[in-house]
Amino acid sequence: MRSQSSSYVRRLLLISFCFLGGFALLCISGWVMVVRSSPQDTTLVTVFRWVPVILGALTVLFGFYLLNLPVPEDPEDFFLGDDADGTVERMDGK
Repeated sequence: MRSQSSSYVRRLLLISFCFLGGFALLCISGWVMVVRSSPQDTTLVTVFRWVPVILGALTVLFGFYLLNLPVPEDPEDFFLGDDADGTVERMDGK
């Protein structure tokens, strides 16, 4: 039997993953790669050293974006557009 979690719990877990994963990429793997760089590194190696830092920053920013999104009460509202109520009213003839 599979239990279904609410959209709030799923959103909170995704936001937590974005923050923790992004900060881990920024602080642990990314920063160590940038600090241990050498002036003799080629441009390609330098770009690859900055990839984890950029991915970590983007992940944290995506977490903030998710934090600002409203979570609807009904999961079906995720799939309805902004004009869904107006479409339903016109279909009903009201």
